[in-house]
Amino acid sequence: MCRGNESTDADDDRSLESPGLPFDENEFFRQLVANTSEGLLTIDAESTIVFANPAIEEILGYSPDELIGHSKMTLIPPRLRDAHQAGLEKYLRTDEKHIDWAGIELPALHKDGHEVPVLISLREHRFDGERLFTGLFRDLTEQKYREHRFEAVFNNTHQFTGLLELDGTLIEANETALSFAGVDRDEVVGKPIWETFWFQSSEDAREAARRAVECARSGEFFREEVRVRGAERTAIIDFSVRPVTDHQNDIRLLIPEGRDITDLKMREQHLKILHRVLRHNLRNDLNVIGGFAETLEKSLEDDRRGAYAADIVSTTQKLIETSETAKKLAETTLGDDRSQRPIDLRRLLADVTTELRKEYPASTITVVDPEEESPIPIADCRLRTVLYELVENAIVHTNERESVVEIVVGSTDESVEVDIVDDGPGIPETERTGIFNEKPLTQIDHGSGLGLWLAGLIVDDYGGSLAYKSCVPGGCVTVTLPRGLEEEDADP
Repeated sequence: MCRGNESTDADDDRSLESPGLPFDENEFFRQLVANTSEGLLTIDAESTIVFANPAIEEILGYSPDELIGHSKMTLIPPRLRDAHQAGLEKYLRTDEKHIDWAGIELPALHKDGHEVPVLISLREHRFDGERLFTGLFRDLTEQKYREHRFEAVFNNTHQFTGLLELDGTLIEANETALSFAGVDRDEVVGKPIWETFWFQSSEDAREAARRAVECARSGEFFREEVRVRGAERTAIIDFSVRPVTDHQNDIRLLIPEGRDITDLKMREQHLKILHRVLRHNLRNDLNVIGGFAETLEKSLEDDRRGAYAADIVSTTQKLIETSETAKKLAETTLGDDRSQRPIDLRRLLADVTTELRKEYPASTITVVDPEEESPIPIADCRLRTVLYELVENAIVHTNERESVVEIVVGSTDESVEVDIVDDGPGIPETERTGIFNEKPLTQIDHGSGLGLWLAGLIVDDYGGSLAYKSCVPGGCVTVTLPRGLEEEDADP
């Protein structure tokens, strides 16, 4: 922008000329200024307002007539008036600008007394030999509201959250992440994320951050468990980076997030150790007891004592089976493979029912799938365990040897539903507690088997649900799962 003492009236006139304009230029510019949505305000060297367009009233509440002839201080909050006046006086003496004339955010005083955040760009020009200064005002109220709302969410979440340039440079980090590391914002902003304090725990952590950026800027979602460094401790975080696109679907930013799962991983590790110890000891001891009981059963001639030994053998076998179910429970809840994806439900049900028909040949198991294309749920390999446990439960708890189980598949726009209907006595109320309802467990009111617990835990992890209703005869367990897109490739 040219300085005022280097500009002439003729120069300004030529800068506004539009050769070939088919109508009166003065009227054209008058209409242009009157109808723009940005406010225009012109002051002279004494800070007196000499022009204001109608848009100023929309922004600051004053009509042009109320402003023209009055000082610009009318629109400046009292605490800033001395600085504004000193700045203009210094510029008039030295031609040195103390603010960015291309665009600066400042508070302006509304007619009703509240402050309005505005973006002002300034221009100096001359008219009839007088130095004038015109500001273009843009109301930032809505933008600031969105920014404050974003900051409120950004800084009040318990997760580590940030913003990255596409090359991985950190441009923002929330208070949770900064306080965990014990660093100031300026210490990490401007660095590649893999060079920031958090990822100096190991080369593996730095490499994970690099891969995350490469993955996300190619349009993919990245997620991995990473150990990061803090001011007082290290932490294992569920680390993810996702791309942010604009209205044209071009990637503009990356959002890194981290959820502290250190305590969860420790609990999982403890449970795995406990599971291995208990299962090993329990199974070995039960096998010993079972072996002695079988020997006693064969050697005892007394029918009553032989029956006692047979009961010991039977009970021991049940406990061994319970141990195996507990093994499945640990594997499915503590296992590492939890990547959820579209599942081919029709093929999965065919696999499960084929195996169960071989194991229980006297039972009748049918699948009813009325849709031309079977709906695709979002799950993982554990869904097979859910369906197997629920169908087997329906088979073995019937009063009749030749049990009948019907599996009915249905769907809505958001979910996939699988009804498992049997002709047995139904699931007792005590067995439903804590699985199909929210009732608290007590020493008396709780389930005895692990199969339903196992199914419930897995389905809950999918974001789905289990429901039960009594039928005549029998009962119906409904598995509800999130639904995927039909065109997605589904795993069997």
